Amino acid sequence: MNPEFKFEFIDEFRLNENTKSQIADLLKISFPEEDFHGRTYFKQLPHYRLLMWNGKLLIGQLGLDYRVMTHNKEPIRVMGIIDLMILPEYQKKGNGTLLLKELDNVIKDHKENIDFLFLVADHHKFYENCGYRLTKQHVKWLTIEEHINYGIQEKEFDDCLMVKQVGDKKWPDDGELDMMGYWY
Repeated sequence: MNPEFKFEFIDEFRLNENTKSQIADLLKISFPEEDFHGRTYFKQLPHYRLLMWNGKLLIGQLGLDYRVMTHNKEPIRVMGIIDLMILPEYQKKGNGTLLLKELDNVIKDHKENIDFLFLVADHHKFYENCGYRLTKQHVKWLTIEEHINYGIQEKEFDDCLMVKQVGDKKWPDDGELDMMGYWY
């Protein structure tokens, strides 16, 4: 890792204006097809952020949503990974992997409070190389678009949900997942 790189795990409500501005810029660069209207998030504010800095430049980040979901009607504690982004000039250099490894370091002493890391992704190989796996689930979630709640949706997914076991609980495939909140 470049010795200039620093990681910062921070509560969302503690972000200063400069950091929020850099996150908003990173969102625009990473997802140019979307209009965020200056927001720092897609659907909902995350609870935490893991930020990757090169000096005063934000080069990467991921949002974290900590919540209870139910899997096959059993409560599970999930740390959801949202919007992992790396500035284009820092991509393909292992920095996304470093960010996920730092997340593992952040949570390693708190495994009794987190059963699974969970995310939604199109590019599976990257996450598989970091210990995540695809899972097939029938999912129930709250649909939110542009600050409007459209109610509960249900659908089966086999091509985008990824999970990594943290605690002792097992994650069977072909299950029923109630996200008990919004879609990542």
